Formats: sequence, C-alpha cells, structure tokens
Amino acid sequence: MDLTTDDRRARGRGRGRNPNRRIPGWASSLLARLARDRPSIVTRDTLATYLVEVKSQREVDRTIDELSRLGWLAPLHLKGTWAYLPPGEEEIIDRYIDLRAWKARDPEAAFALAGEAAAWHLGYLDRAFDGPVALWLPTEARLPFGLRPHVSVVKLGWRTKDAVRLGPTPSLLSRRRLDLTAWAGGLPAFGPEALIVQLSVRPASFRAWADLVPHLDDVAADTSVRRLEDLLEGQSASAWQRAAYLLHSGHRTDEGRTMLERRPRAALPTVQLGKGPDAVWVREFRVVDRLIAPLQSALGKA
Repeated sequence: MDLTTDDRRARGRGRGRNPNRRIPGWASSLLARLARDRPSIVTRDTLATYLVEVKSQREVDRTIDELSRLGWLAPLHLKGTWAYLPPGEEEIIDRYIDLRAWKARDPEAAFALAGEAAAWHLGYLDRAFDGPVALWLPTEARLPFGLRPHVSVVKLGWRTKDAVRLGPTPSLLSRRRLDLTAWAGGLPAFGPEALIVQLSVRPASFRAWADLVPHLDDVAADTSVRRLEDLLEGQSASAWQRAAYLLHSGHRTDEGRTMLERRPRAALPTVQLGKGPDAVWVREFRVVDRLIAPLQSALGKA
C-alpha cells in the first residue's frame, strides 16, 4: 500500500535512522550476507544461523546490540525481533513490519488483516486509511503484549481452524488483477465475505464507512452468498439482517432477500445500523439505517 509522507516519517522516526552507518571488520561478511538476502525481519534464531554460515564466533546478543547501535538493525514493538535496514534505506516504511515480525517469531500465529486494511487491499477504498490496522484474531488467541497499542483487534467468534475460510478466492484476486502472492503485502487478509460479516456483527469496528459506501456495489458483486452464509453460521439474527441489507445496498436485493429467508432464527427483530441524526426505515429487512442510506443520499447530492 502507498503511505503518505507523514505516515512514512511517523513510521521511521526513532526506528533505525542513521545516515552514517559503518561496517566494522568483524561484521563485513555478516552484513554482506544480510545485504544479499535482504530479510525484512531478523530474530535471534535467524541471526544465529547467519553467524554460523559466515563462520563467526560472536555471541548473538552482542552482535544484535552492535548492529543496532550502528543502525543496521532497528528494534520493533515485538520483543525479540528487529527490522533489517539494507544499504540506502534509513527508516522503516512498511506499515505491517510488526505483523511480519510476529509471523517470523511465531510461524503458527493465526491472524488476518480486517476492516479498512482488507477493504483497501481489495480496492474498496479510494484512499489509504488512517489509524491503527484492524486485525482479526481467533477467539482463543491473544495478541502479543508489544503489539497491543498499535493494532485494533477484531474477534468475530471464529477459531484458528476457520482462518483458511476468511481470505478471498484465487479467482476473485485474478478477476480484480491482484497478485496472488503479494496481495495485502503477503499477509493473510479478509475477503469480501468475511469483511461483510465484520460490518454486520460489529459495524462500529469499521471507521471508513464514508469511503466504503460508494463501493458497496463492488463489495456485493464480489461476494459469494454461499460463502457469506457459511461464515454467518452461529452469528446473531441481527448480523444476518445487516448482511442481507448490505447485499441489498449493493444492488443484490434478490440475493439479500433469499439469504434473509434462510436465516437460522425465525424472529426478525428491528435492528440498528450506525448512529446519526438521520434514519431510514427499511421495512423489508427491518433495519433502521442511520449509516448507509444517509451517506448514499449525501453522495447523491454532492
């Protein structure tokens, strides 16, 4: 994703800036190897492997301290991880560097970009989002302590085993001309169906509604109703109503009606969507819409 100048400065400030980096004799072979491989993340284990490969007898912790002091490694928010800064790069500009560090330190960690991050990478937002990255975690998972101030956690009742169902299909990525391997920066992320579930279960967890609403047709068009119903299994009746209404708002009204008829509970309560002074009552879905319809009306007037 493209970052603004301010975002780049914010990410880089205090995290590895050192324009006068030296290469001491003891580190020349090691730094040459790092420059060749250009790993984005270095852990104690990976650095120990590099030291063995270059036949160095130096201690890992001492090496990390020295390379950090010289500006070749920058500490991250996750304990035991560092970003490698190759020659010519003086600051960290990767917004997801801490998440890559988590994967590098704990390869079995299950998470996915959600909310604005997923919507941005799927092409549903016209501008990069601000604020912390929304991150889905399985119900039984805990976020590492160092990352807690820097991400917004979303839990939706899914467990680790469900992670494989949350991303977009290869056919959707191909249709949208997105790289199958580099999409979303190479990190797992929500597809349109999981995104709709988030919007339906926890509407307030998504901050960029004004940017998303003009693209609801794209969100709905990209959505497999069958996959959406599978992901809604076990969710509340209100979540089913909001999800069906989102399809309706994206001009897939017939599919929204059919999905509403297949909801697991017969009751159809009145549900709220959003907060605001203006409201539209949608009788068919029994939704009091203070969010999508008012925004669509405002955009129509603009």
